Amino acid sequence: MYAEKFELLEAKIRETAMLVSRLREEKRQLEQENEQLRARLAEVEVQLRGTAAPAEDYGADLDHLLEQLDTLQQAEEAPQPLAVPARVPTASTPESREDYVQRGLLFEQQAQYESALHAYQRALEMDGENLEAAQRLAFLLEKLNRDAEAAALWDKIWAMREAQVPPRRRRLR
Repeated sequence: MYAEKFELLEAKIRETAMLVSRLREEKRQLEQENEQLRARLAEVEVQLRGTAAPAEDYGADLDHLLEQLDTLQQAEEAPQPLAVPARVPTASTPESREDYVQRGLLFEQQAQYESALHAYQRALEMDGENLEAAQRLAFLLEKLNRDAEAAALWDKIWAMREAQVPPRRRRLR
């Protein structure tokens, strides 16, 4: 009975000794990592001190930046030039659907979204199968968060695409 307890106690002592040695090894590794990190921190601090310039070095740059800011603010306060209206068609210049698509693009680039919408819609009125105008209109509607209208238009676009695919390719899908 004492022999069994003695063996059990010896096993526990060996296990404890093994754990202690493992802890010492981990402590040694952590101390090495700590020293490496301290050395790296010292290097970074030296680099930081080397790159930090006195405040007066930035004075000229700051003045220049403030002047630019004033110029920009004055430009924002100045009245904006009126947008160039789209050319007014005359009876002698027939318009095509491509003209309206191009107008829509120009209006969209100038952030005149309502005018762009009307131009794309006019192109679709002239040619209901104009895929480019339909896609641009759908994208613009999504951009304006008019998703319900865009979804209906996307359905129409997919139907137009299916109609344009030759019957032979349609069977392969």
